[in-house]
Amino acid sequence: MITCRECGFRNEGRKTCKRCGASLEFKNLDDASVLDDLPDMTRYELNKEFKKMLKHFTPMEPQFNEYEYCNQKLDFFDKRGYVPAAIPIYGIITIAISAFFIVMICLKSFKLYNMLIIWMLMYVALGVFCVIEFRKSLKENRRNIKKFQGRAVELAKQLTNAVNDYGPMIIDAKYTDPRILEKLMIINRSGRTDTLEQAIDMLYHESGRTKDEDNAYLDKLTSRQAEFGDTTAMVFCSANFFGLYHKEEEPEPFK
Repeated sequence: MITCRECGFRNEGRKTCKRCGASLEFKNLDDASVLDDLPDMTRYELNKEFKKMLKHFTPMEPQFNEYEYCNQKLDFFDKRGYVPAAIPIYGIITIAISAFFIVMICLKSFKLYNMLIIWMLMYVALGVFCVIEFRKSLKENRRNIKKFQGRAVELAKQLTNAVNDYGPMIIDAKYTDPRILEKLMIINRSGRTDTLEQAIDMLYHESGRTKDEDNAYLDKLTSRQAEFGDTTAMVFCSANFFGLYHKEEEPEPFK
């Protein structure tokens, strides 16, 4: 169901509102040509639109928060998850055994050839231990990726439904995280910008990020969802990307 922003009538499977005839189609505001075609809106009108969107999307903030949390976990497992926990243990044990044998040799308690045999056996045992731990770490990493990716796709579908339920909006759906909308509204109210496009540019400027970086990250999320078998759900900007996410706000890991 799509709610018409002009009259509030709920429509299903239509491109125009059944009651008032207003368009229900979405517009991608990342396209510069589309932005050029938009009618100019005053800061007051933009503020009014931001308030409407915040009222609709704020109840979804826990979902946005958890969606971001899942993607951060997936970034972690992509970069560091395959490093086995056995490596630091291996180093500590090797150092300790080396120190022990050095002391024994200094005290002439063991013959040299006995020491070498024991040393080789120790290395073989530690090597086997590392292989076993690496395999365990690899399996655990794959389970975590599957778990968090599945949850991320599930949340993306919920957020996509919220976007579809809202109907046509003045801004690209990827910016609908309430924290991002609130930041854009603050920028608009400050009087530093006159248009929506300028407010979005200011958002990137203040965070020290670029649209190319953002698009690269969203492309990565799209690829992940496609690998998981979903090509219908939208992807959404990370509030953390713009410096709007605080560590203490992280959700509790789901079971």
